[in-house]
Amino acid sequence: EQAGEPQNPADLTRHECLRMLNPEAEVWRLRKGAESVEVSVGGRFCMNSVGMIRRMAALDLGIAMLVEEIAAEEVASGQLQRVLPQWEAAPVPIYAVTETRLLPAKTQRFIDFMREETSRSCAEHLCQS
Repeated sequence: EQAGEPQNPADLTRHECLRMLNPEAEVWRLRKGAESVEVSVGGRFCMNSVGMIRRMAALDLGIAMLVEEIAAEEVASGQLQRVLPQWEAAPVPIYAVTETRLLPAKTQRFIDFMREETSRSCAEHLCQS
């Protein structure tokens, strides 16, 4: 409320942003169509739990960048609202590191499952209470 609702990505620098506990989380990479920006964000809270970030955002303690499916219940109930709805997080690469190329069938099925799930539209969105 103090900083107002962000109107563009640069406005996020004036807000409490709820981030994951790693140095890369201090810069949010956002895109809108072909346009992309990097915004250095800050705030009092860094966590190692997406669930805790979601909960803190619902308690009105900051803006969070969350996968739509993770925040769906809170958005539907009005606990969270989308901000900067035209922007989404840039994709993040995911790697499966294995000891050998000869994988057990269940490991290969898991990797295939993850590849399929992550290839779907899984955009992250900015939410606040």
